Formats: sequence, C-alpha cells, structure tokens
Amino acid sequence: MNTNTNFNLGNLGSDFGLLAAGLILAYGVWVGRGDLGMRAAWGVLGSVIVTSFLPLLFFNTLISRFLVPGGGGLALFLGSAALTTVSTLLAFLPLYIAVNWMEVIRGASRPPR
Repeated sequence: MNTNTNFNLGNLGSDFGLLAAGLILAYGVWVGRGDLGMRAAWGVLGSVIVTSFLPLLFFNTLISRFLVPGGGGLALFLGSAALTTVSTLLAFLPLYIAVNWMEVIRGASRPPR
C-alpha cells in the first residue's frame, strides 16, 4: 500500500477554478440569469487556463534563456521557487473572478426598487 501524498497547489487551484466555474453557472441558472451564469463560467474557465499556463511559460522561458547556459543548481532552485510563488498567487484568481461574477449576477437578479 502506497501512502505517499503529493500536494500541488497549482493543480488544486485549477480544480477549485473548475468547481467555481460550475457553481457560478449553477447559481446563475438558479436565480434565473443563466445568460450571466454562462458568461461567468466562461470567464472563470479562461482565468483557469491563463493561470495554469502562465507560470509554466515563465519558468520554461527562464530556464531556456537564462539558467541553462551558465546557470547552476542555485539558479534552478531560485527559478523553481519563483514558479511556486507565482503559481500560488495565481491559484486564487479564478475564485476571485467567480465571487465577483456572483455579485454581478446577484445585483442583476434583484427586482428594481
């Protein structure tokens, strides 16, 4: 039995982003604004894609242009640390976008005063 567990916040951020996209779509349909729910879901999914690939592009560019020719173990470590930091910060962006869309949908579904 293998009890090793890996925790990767980048994947967790993508999973939460996909969950948030589905939930914001369901919320939009529930309050009668499925059109806004669909726009919100696409916005959250777009942010999941951007936040998933942006750190990888950054890290690949960093390695291929700066670290490989004259770098060493320390440079690779610093690049990896930068990738982890950026990934962690970007993991919460889809959730922030989903909550913002929730406010928009809630405001659009209120009856006029």
